Amino acid sequence: MAVYVIFTGDERDLDIWTPEQRILEDIRNDSVFLESERMACYVECIGLSDETVTALWKDSETKSLNPGGSPYKYLILLEQEDRTIEAEIEWDKRTRTLKYIRDPKNPIECPCDD
Repeated sequence: MAVYVIFTGDERDLDIWTPEQRILEDIRNDSVFLESERMACYVECIGLSDETVTALWKDSETKSLNPGGSPYKYLILLEQEDRTIEAEIEWDKRTRTLKYIRDPKNPIECPCDD
């Protein structure tokens, strides 16, 4: 933490070591997860642009829904001007599973929710 505080004015991306950013980076590096049919279904249904998907896995807040649980469950939250995107991820050691993606400000039923 001290290193983070010392270099906050530096232009390097030092927040990669925060727990939130480690979770998001692991998701970004999981091509099986990002290219899954379920992910594609939600992108289509909710109408997520490539920029929004990138922001979801890069600029979001993360919250553990069951600290210490097995499997781990995380809520990924992206606040935008006109929408809020929530994604729930279930994480069991190496496997990530997308439970849902929603926009609570603009709710829509998706066939992906089955």
